[in-house]
Amino acid sequence: MEDLQKRITEAANRTWRAIGGEILQAAEEDNITREEVIECVADAGYLEDFGEDKEAVKEFRKLSYEEQEEMLLKAFPFSRYGW
Repeated sequence: MEDLQKRITEAANRTWRAIGGEILQAAEEDNITREEVIECVADAGYLEDFGEDKEAVKEFRKLSYEEQEEMLLKAFPFSRYGW
């Protein structure tokens, strides 16, 4: 698959833009950690629902947990995300 990292980075960021506001409201926080963002984006089929790249997400889901985490760490380089 052509540049899976780039496609997953784009899908993960689209997903965060779609769910981030609700996540921050639920957490009653202005920002959350990188690790929390990654956990939220990777959870509950959100990448499938909001990533807009089903082929890349399907390949991503075949990877080990460690490989998925490594890709998402690259997709979210900042220590905190929020408003």
